[in-house]
Amino acid sequence: MKVGITLPNYARWFRGDSIWATCEKGKEIGLDALFFVDHVIFTPAQYVGYGNGYMDIWTAMSYVAAITNIQGWKPILGNAIWVVPYRPPIQAAKVIATVDSLSGGRVMIGAGSGYNEQEFAALGLNVKERGDMTDEYLACCKELWSHPVASFHGKYVNFDEMTISVRPAQQPHPPILYGSRGLRPFRRIAERYQGWIAGAGAGRDADSLRAFEKDWAQLNSMWKENGREGKPYLVMQAGGHITADRSQAGQQVVKGITPAGSPPAGIGGRVQAGQERAYVSTFNITHVDEMVTRLRTFSDLGADMAVVHLPSYRFGDLDNLGMELNQMEVFAEHVMPKVPKG
Repeated sequence: MKVGITLPNYARWFRGDSIWATCEKGKEIGLDALFFVDHVIFTPAQYVGYGNGYMDIWTAMSYVAAITNIQGWKPILGNAIWVVPYRPPIQAAKVIATVDSLSGGRVMIGAGSGYNEQEFAALGLNVKERGDMTDEYLACCKELWSHPVASFHGKYVNFDEMTISVRPAQQPHPPILYGSRGLRPFRRIAERYQGWIAGAGAGRDADSLRAFEKDWAQLNSMWKENGREGKPYLVMQAGGHITADRSQAGQQVVKGITPAGSPPAGIGGRVQAGQERAYVSTFNITHVDEMVTRLRTFSDLGADMAVVHLPSYRFGDLDNLGMELNQMEVFAEHVMPKVPKG
């Protein structure tokens, strides 16, 4: 099983030298993949929960592709997930082909249809059409990636005998994994995509494990019914603040302030009362042995890749970058050696 992490392309501190240092640490500890997340526009309240410096997903990926090229390592560059309807498909196809070309064929597309109604409205999109838009947009992208000169006719996109010129390094196109569950998403995967990105809650406890096993069996059955060989490529996600200190395990880090302006309880850093952040976010601290158990379970379930989301908030004496590097070091020392790699 390959192992990667989600990069904080949503954070204000994740720029310049901090990106270089994070990538250098990723190379040092032997990560297989770096993943990115996607939002375009949101409300001030959502800004706090989503991140205070959200970069465009593909621009950030291109920047990281260049850095890792210079650093001399070739991690897979993936999405969890790219919200397909947010960008015109012709433009998206050109951007993704460009990133795959510049990175030497390292893009793994994690696609999804999105959910944020306010974001869809701000972008002038009908959230109720997101599934249909996703299907058509990806079909259009595949045509543009797979043919030097392409034509496409659909509800949202129409053109004859045109080209985006740049071709992805991976032909006919980078692998497309879909990041949702249910009959319609599984049908998409089984008919025309290469795999599934399971949600971060999959396999977290006994109930979610049973639900995942049912989903996975259903997807594999649909895969075979469509005459596909092998099995879908499976990416599973996990996350949390990890620690080797059992006295911290089970505690919570609470960030933010309550709407009344009073500081929250918790062992983490605090936002001063009066700051314009009327929210509370809670993060569980997990012992490294629990993370090992979860990733081993992923491997046993047939996962091809585990992607771990590590926190980068200020904690104790650590600033954001310090926390990110600390969590990567803890992960490398206490988790990665105990997880099957491949």
